[in-house]
Parts: sequence; C-alpha cells; structure tokens
Amino acid sequence: MNVIIKPFSTPMGNYIYDRETNAILALKHDEYEVFKRVYKKQANEADQKILKAFQERGFCKESQLEKIEHPASQYLEFYLENKVEKITLQVTQDCNLRCSYCTYSGMYEQRGHTNKTMSYETMKKSVDFLMEHSMNSEHVNIGFYGGEPLLAFENIKKLIAYIKKQYPYKDLTYSMTTNGTVFNDEIIKFLSTNKISLTISIDGPKEVHDKNRVFANGEGSFDPMMKNLLYIKKKDLEFFNSISFNTVIAPGNDYQCLTDFFNANDIIEDNTFFSTSLNGFNSKELIEYDELYFINYQIERTKMLLASLGLISEDRVSKLLSQEMARVVRFHKDLGSSTGLTHAAHPGGPCIPGSKRLMVDVNGNFFPCERVSEASVSMQMGNLESGFDLEKSQAILNIGQLSLEECKRCWNFIHCGMCAAAADDTERFSKEEKLKHCGTASYETLSMLKTICLLKENNYNFEKESYYES
Repeated sequence: MNVIIKPFSTPMGNYIYDRETNAILALKHDEYEVFKRVYKKQANEADQKILKAFQERGFCKESQLEKIEHPASQYLEFYLENKVEKITLQVTQDCNLRCSYCTYSGMYEQRGHTNKTMSYETMKKSVDFLMEHSMNSEHVNIGFYGGEPLLAFENIKKLIAYIKKQYPYKDLTYSMTTNGTVFNDEIIKFLSTNKISLTISIDGPKEVHDKNRVFANGEGSFDPMMKNLLYIKKKDLEFFNSISFNTVIAPGNDYQCLTDFFNANDIIEDNTFFSTSLNGFNSKELIEYDELYFINYQIERTKMLLASLGLISEDRVSKLLSQEMARVVRFHKDLGSSTGLTHAAHPGGPCIPGSKRLMVDVNGNFFPCERVSEASVSMQMGNLESGFDLEKSQAILNIGQLSLEECKRCWNFIHCGMCAAAADDTERFSKEEKLKHCGTASYETLSMLKTICLLKENNYNFEKESYYES
C-alpha cells in the first residue's frame, strides 16, 4: 500500500494532508484514528474499507511516482539559452564592514573577504550575455551584489549608461543590497533617478546592530547608517519610501527587543521589512537559537494570526513578520493544485538554475544564485567564456535524485523547500548532507498546514485583500 499522507491535529480539529491531491482533509475522530494507522502502515481490514471509500471520492490514492526528475529537465537548455530572467553581478568582493555572521566571515565553507573587483569589461560581458540569453523573457532584472556594491559605484554608473545606450528597448529593472554606510549626494540621486530597488541591512537598535555589523576597525555601523537614512528621507522622500529593510536575526538577539525597536522607529515606519535567520548550509559550526527566541517568535506569530482574524489591531504585529501572512495566503492558494503525482516528478525546492537568479562572480564564473558557496566545485555551473555547463546545471536542478527512495515516500514532496544548497558539501553533492535538513523542511510545511487550518476554523477569508499581502 503506497498511500502517502500526513495526519496532524489542531486544538479544534483532526486532519490529514493528502500528497497526491495536495489537499487538507478534515476528519472525524474515528476517521483520524484510521488514517493514523494508515500512515504508520498498520491498517487493518476495517481501516482498508474506510480508505477505499475515500479513494472512491478521489482522495488518498496510491502514488504512481517512480522516478525523480524535474519537469523542467527536458527544457533546461532552452531556458538557459533563451529565458534568463535575472542576473546578479558580484561587482566587488570588498566590503567596508566585517559582519560577524557574514557568509565571508570565516564561519562558513566559503571564500573570505578580498579586495577583488569585477572589471568594467566583465560587467559589460555579463550584461551582453544576459541580453543574448533572455530573448524569451519579457522582463529582466540586474542585481548588484558584493561585498558592498556601492564601493564599485563608478563602474555601476558606467554600466547603466552603457545599458541605456545599447539596450533601450529592453524592459529591465535594477536591484541592490547595501549596508547603508556608503552614500553621498551623487549616489542618492543616481539610485533614485534610475529607480534602483534598494534593500538596506539593519539588525535592530544600536546595541544589537553594532554587536555584529561592524567596520573593519571594529567600530559599529549603526550611527552612520541611521545618519544616512535620515538624510535620504529629508532629501528624497519618495525614493526613501521605496527602500526595503532586511534584518538578520542572529543567535542571542532578543526577538522581543527587535520587535519593539522596529515597531517604534518612526524613521522607517512606512517601509517594507524582511527578516531572516542565519543559514545553516555550509556552516562550519552548528547554528543554534535559544528557547527564548522561539517562545518570543511564537508569541509574535500568534499576534499576527489574531490580527488577521480582526481580534487585535494590526499595529500590534511585529514588523519582522510583515511578510509572513502573505506567505500563508500564497501557500493556501497552491493547495488542491494536483490530481496526483505523475510517474516522474521532483520535490518542490529547486528553481531553474541559471534562469531565475544567475550570479556572475568577479571572475566571470556562474553560480545558480548568490546564496550558494563560491568555494563549491559542484555549484559552479559555467562562466562567461564557455557559457553554461549543462551537465552541472542538470545535477543542480535534479538534486532530489540523490535521495530517490526517501523523496518518493515523503509526504512533504510537493512543498519541500530544499534546493541543491542543502546537499552541497563544496566538494560534491551529498545524500547524507541533504537528508540532515529534511526534518526542518517538513516542520516548516507542517507549521504552515496547521496555521491554515487554525485560520479556517476561525472563519478567516482567504480570498479577501489583506494588509499582509501588500
């Protein structure tokens, strides 16, 4: 019997998630006990009859999945040659900060900080490559990445002038992530005029921000960053309001303290916020958050759910969670989208490498995105001179083949968020490394399923426009 489900409950109800239909089914108590036995492969004859009744209604069918293969596999070459949508240029490996948790700080299997900068010729070649390989993309984005990308401002300025002259017909946008310390009038005007989508890193109040985000001499970066923000807000309010902020919540930081700071800060009160925790992939040491972090996070998430139900005011919700409700709504929209996995399918994590967010490093080497290790042999998928390495690109896309049997049996197959980065040990892709992260991936999906059920139990309307979807 190859029925793949996941039983779970909330304080108000019992449910199963049915993988083949990608649906949540509400169950009576006795039905729930039956499906718990089905899940454990302990179903008796009476259980089989109840299961059959559900199958006659189109649910809990035997899985036909036999082969792990990404549906984009046969079209990958076409995508890489014609449908690249975003390119991220590592315009410099240099940075004026030395953040303790930085990917290049030494705590990851990764290169360290260097003073290498992408030459203007390499930047032009990268843009030309993008244009040649995006004929079927209606819109493309060029991202500027570092190090601190504004240290390469002169080259960025020259490059955008080149793009405007050479490719005036192309619908494109620009994006950049910066530490917020390298601004002057010329830079501000340039970023605003060219509508560059800007994300600035800010970790909280001065004592928290300066604990990790320091200059090379050890001094904190909070004061100069905030001085720049105030100046930009006074000089160009429209541009300032378009800026997004990202907070890295490092272990040891007080979640409640961060929430209080962002909710009370009147300088950045109208901006969009994102928050992330530290990435454990390729980390040399285990990254652990204490119990207080999780308690405070759950308190703030509960407040978010109460606000979505209209039980408390939305201004009581942590801005660190301002994007979370939109994630819940998107997840809900994806449910019920399957009539059964086909003979060949792939877990949901990988995007199409090279097409969705290709990164070009300072030397012109290709990586699937800026979040993977540049020290990885497996992740380097070509370069500007030779183009894409199709064999490596296929391996990155079809990373689920490493754990074929485990993935075939997994209830979280459709919603698994793991890409090749989870399996990368920098020398090769490792099944053992990938399987280490399965528990976290399943926990995140189960948490989302329970959240949706809790909201439905309390009559939340998933079709309505919401503050959280803005």
